[in-house]
Amino acid sequence: MTSGKVLTLYMTMPDMMRAGHRMRVEDFDCDENGIVGSRDYDNGDDKPLVLISKKSYDIIEEAELVLEKGVLMEDIYVDIDLYHLKTGSIIEIGEVLFKVTGPCLDYRYLYAFAPELPELLHGNRGLFITPIDYGGIQVGDEVKIIEEAS
Repeated sequence: MTSGKVLTLYMTMPDMMRAGHRMRVEDFDCDENGIVGSRDYDNGDDKPLVLISKKSYDIIEEAELVLEKGVLMEDIYVDIDLYHLKTGSIIEIGEVLFKVTGPCLDYRYLYAFAPELPELLHGNRGLFITPIDYGGIQVGDEVKIIEEAS
């Protein structure tokens, strides 16, 4: 079984703080409605989380671009490449089971950082994942593939 670790977690702060401010955090709880306490939590919209693999930032670094971690708008940043997973696959991160809902294919805003970035990351931009149950995630938690959809 393939496994990895959570390297970094981010959440978007609610309006009462600094609206839209993305903050690096050590842990968070989530459930079927997203990250508990985030701006987008339970707002009625389909807001899956974005999981980014270290592979994406390795591609950026190999192209000799200098970008801060978090620029890919990830909620969860892991050291394991999960980009081969198909929609319907199940992964466990910390205490939470997630269903892969598809690849993240939004590249438009990346042009602002470097014109070549969307092409460099094509197919390696991240995964949309949706929590199946309630639980907590911390930096350093294990990431495991539970079931691979075919």
